[in-house]
Amino acid sequence: MSTIAQNSPEEGKGAPGAAAAEPEKAGSQTATAEPSSLERMARLRQLVRKDGMDAEAAANEVGVDPIIAQLWLRLPDDLWPAPQAAGATSGQSAGPALPTSAPTSGLRRVLTARIPSPAYDRLRAGEAPLLEGALNALETGLTLPLPEVAPGGWRFTRRPLALPVPAADYTGVLRLAQEHFDSDPREAAGWLIARGMGMALPLPTKDELAGLPALRQTASTAAQPVPAPRFIVPPRRRPEPRAPLPADDSAPNGDELRQRREAVGISQRDLAAASGLSRGLVAEVERGRRRHVLTRLRLAETLASIAKQSGKQLVTAQ
Repeated sequence: MSTIAQNSPEEGKGAPGAAAAEPEKAGSQTATAEPSSLERMARLRQLVRKDGMDAEAAANEVGVDPIIAQLWLRLPDDLWPAPQAAGATSGQSAGPALPTSAPTSGLRRVLTARIPSPAYDRLRAGEAPLLEGALNALETGLTLPLPEVAPGGWRFTRRPLALPVPAADYTGVLRLAQEHFDSDPREAAGWLIARGMGMALPLPTKDELAGLPALRQTASTAAQPVPAPRFIVPPRRRPEPRAPLPADDSAPNGDELRQRREAVGISQRDLAAASGLSRGLVAEVERGRRRHVLTRLRLAETLASIAKQSGKQLVTAQ
């Protein structure tokens, strides 16, 4: 009886702990079973666009804010996430793992494809636009069966072309690049476009892939080291020496210029037009506010020329 009495408190203490562990395990299971945002978007689209439910009611049922639901519903059809495969939730992966740069369904990724020159020339000569023809050739190349690995497919020069590749095609290009092109999607896309244009190209060999960087540059440029950029300061130009100004007393002052202008019988406006100056500058010179020697000499020479043509004699200071 004593042993039973001693063991009963220990059992009573352990029972609450076990009961507390069970809710924690249940909570973790419900947390992991919570739907993701993509699943909620798909469920919201199903309720509103196919079942005809009100947007606010569908948002409450899905468990999202009604404003977020309105933003989701305004997305175009090509931006909605694609339905997940049946084996995606069970942890089974189909094919090799793709990089994180792969776009989601409906989106496009700009890919610079390195297209062989013969295929690029055919695209330029085709009736369809260049980008449209390249995308059609890429889709055609993805549907063709893969040939065998053989040398000779890298003998053509390549031309770069940026393409907005859809998500499905971009995923196929990534898989092909990982399997046969040393994880280079640019070369894989160019190879697929050439295949779609009718060129019978084999898959590249490992030796060709290993020597691909050497084919992109010549041997002379590869051996030379790249010089460090240098910042050369251009030499400072010395200012050209100016001719010395004539003496200040070699030109008449403002009063003398006014007297000469009145003797010739022209106005300040006519003198300004004849000398190529403004009327205000002529007035400032006559008042003595502007005294530059070259300006005064120019006005004096203009007055002398006008007086010579009219046969009048200028008044000069004694």
